Amino acid sequence: MPACDIFCKVIDNFGDAGIAWRLARSLSLEHGWSVRLVIDLPATLAQMVPEVNPAKRSQKALGIEVELWDDVFDAAPQEAADVVIEAFSCFLPERYEAAIAKRFESAAPCKVFALDYLTAEDYAADMHGLNSPHPRYGYPKTFFFPGFTQATGGIIRERDLEKRQAEFAAAHERRSFLASLGAEPDHPFSLFFFTYPTTPVKSFAQSLAKDARPVQLLLAPGAASKTLLEELQRLGAPSHVHAILCPMLPQKDFDKILWSADAALVRGEDSVVRAQLAGVPLIWTLYPQSEQTHLTKMRAFEKLYGARFADGEAHQCWLDLELGLNSGELPSAAWSRWRDHMTENRLAARAWRQYLLGQESQTSRLVRACA
Repeated sequence: MPACDIFCKVIDNFGDAGIAWRLARSLSLEHGWSVRLVIDLPATLAQMVPEVNPAKRSQKALGIEVELWDDVFDAAPQEAADVVIEAFSCFLPERYEAAIAKRFESAAPCKVFALDYLTAEDYAADMHGLNSPHPRYGYPKTFFFPGFTQATGGIIRERDLEKRQAEFAAAHERRSFLASLGAEPDHPFSLFFFTYPTTPVKSFAQSLAKDARPVQLLLAPGAASKTLLEELQRLGAPSHVHAILCPMLPQKDFDKILWSADAALVRGEDSVVRAQLAGVPLIWTLYPQSEQTHLTKMRAFEKLYGARFADGEAHQCWLDLELGLNSGELPSAAWSRWRDHMTENRLAARAWRQYLLGQESQTSRLVRACA
């Protein structure tokens, strides 16, 4: 089976590390590959994967070799793996690039992929699978664009995901899991909340306070949750809003909080993919970019996901909340109007989940590209 090196420099805090780890585990467990993850911030990875010791330069955790990427690594002698994945434009060390070139000069060339960020924009399908020659050595590097259609690289989805979710529901684990977080298992509406500090969190807290319907907030650790709690306190701690500050969950347990929630307000890439696969109504807050280019990404996703709404008004209410949270200008009634259409939101989320489950997983597409 192939040996694979995945290189990752952490930019979006947990997202980059989480995606790289999830891909590494999928290649190892489902396809038998020997995988090494070379990462500059193993301490970030360790928060999601407790089996990783952030103090070690080199280690094996859950079957994955984890290597610290720093100047010492860059200066060391290098041998290129059979498959090399350069995640999120991280650029490989010069010595490693030379090792790749050496393999291409021999009778055993390797496959080199540039793994990009997830997007629903048209360019993902247009550029996915294209090759670009290395500017110095000339070896080909293949662009790999994750996306939501068969013409892209797809999303990471484990083979046993549906089975695990069904078993979680059949065993009524939701109650015990919520109780373990300190949440009320029988609460009528639980929202998982995980967003960026740049999201208009104070305006969102005010919207929660104005809508008298009960809501239980399952708050992920972070600055945004802290701001939300502070603003709710300033507003007099409305009794219909029950806020639970959840602990940092290992990646292997992250799906459980989504399976236990009635809806999810999530950020980034890995979290939103898991929310989509959970089939819960979702609001996606994207990584903020200069000149509001993240809104272009949001609208591209809206065209695909929004098509699953059978009700035009429900679709518009979802879009208004999406746009408000991502633009920084949240209309005061957007949250309430979105909640008014929760039945339609659930149907759209489940239809989108079925659409995704009908596609080949990202890992399988990557393996097929190496055949």
